[in-house]
Amino acid sequence: MKISQFPVRKLTRAGILTSALMLSQANALAEQVTLDDAVQLTLNRHPSLLKFRPLTRALEGDRQQALLSPAYTVGANLENVMGTSSTSGVQAAEATISLSSVYELGGKKSARTKVVDARVALLDSEQYSMSLSLLGGLTQQYIRVLAQQERLQIAERSVSLAEDALTVITNRIKSGATNDAELFRAKSALNQAKLELATAKVNKEIALQSLTLFWQGNYEDITLTGSLNSPAKNYSYETLFNQFLSSSNADLLIKSLDLKDAEIQLAKSDNTADLSWSVGVRRNQGAQDTSLVFGASIPLFAEKRNSGAVKSAIASKEAELLERDTKYLDVKAILFKATKSINFSSQAALHLEKEVMPDLKRALELTKEGYQKGIYTYQEWFASRDALLQSQRSLINYREATLLNEALIEQWTGQSLKSFTFNLQD
Repeated sequence: MKISQFPVRKLTRAGILTSALMLSQANALAEQVTLDDAVQLTLNRHPSLLKFRPLTRALEGDRQQALLSPAYTVGANLENVMGTSSTSGVQAAEATISLSSVYELGGKKSARTKVVDARVALLDSEQYSMSLSLLGGLTQQYIRVLAQQERLQIAERSVSLAEDALTVITNRIKSGATNDAELFRAKSALNQAKLELATAKVNKEIALQSLTLFWQGNYEDITLTGSLNSPAKNYSYETLFNQFLSSSNADLLIKSLDLKDAEIQLAKSDNTADLSWSVGVRRNQGAQDTSLVFGASIPLFAEKRNSGAVKSAIASKEAELLERDTKYLDVKAILFKATKSINFSSQAALHLEKEVMPDLKRALELTKEGYQKGIYTYQEWFASRDALLQSQRSLINYREATLLNEALIEQWTGQSLKSFTFNLQD
């Protein structure tokens, strides 16, 4: 498997969210950036993905090293020189020139290569899983921006209603139909609404900047359009967990175990000792004779001496198995919570929209008319207005929660996502 030929993975983005959010496009002041554009910009620019380029090159170097056979060594040896009596000078010198190396036994080269291949496969899965995680975070932040935009609209509506109330009360004071206390309450309500509007603007800017940071952009360059409207959902936790088991996130856990298996085989390959050999030519100056020399050696008790390394590798895999089981438990908790939250929040949003808000809108109309006629007090009118605004805020919260949990589910299961292609190779 050549690292430089990593397969281009097909990434997917939330198809459910595409229709649910009804995203038309992002209208930029200087440029137009759609959600698909944001995805591609994030994949191309986010540092957590860019790091896979040098990591890929590092594995290429590791594989190159793993394929190497033991090096040849050239040696020279000179004996019986500069001695006394018969060995004085170089008269009785013995010179040996040799070539030596190690013959690997036990399939060590194959085991090393398989470890690198397993690391390649693991890195590929990590890259894909990291990409899905980033896309999930990007989609969730996109949803948060849309929610903040709708909260900003609620805040603007609250200011408009407070200004309308102040106008009505001012006219009633002029006609002598009410007292100054209601005027001050109305002014206070208007100032409070303006403060909430300023807060909403700041929160929107923060959310928008958090979104553009995914591709190292600037929030001042874009404006998003969209809606949080989505149909009621009813997901099955068991189905979603089964989808996770066949997803790239589960594949990442499997690749981690494959790497541990390869490391165990590499450790076991050292149970067979390597054979060291040498061959050379020896020159006996005293006897004026030249001869060939051969040598070979092999360590004893290699398997016994290597038992600790094998034991360590096996224990490491056992720990990885437990880590996988722990991750399964974590994902079960995440998917169960997300499923229950979606099923509740989508139904709650529908109930608010169909059952609660129509009555509150009608109650606001009646209390406003009644106040102008002197039937209801300002407090009753204000309470009706506040209840409607609060229900609209709750509707945004429920819809946001529904879509955020959908993005979380799709991040872990990799299902119901729109395909696009990317390649992080140089």
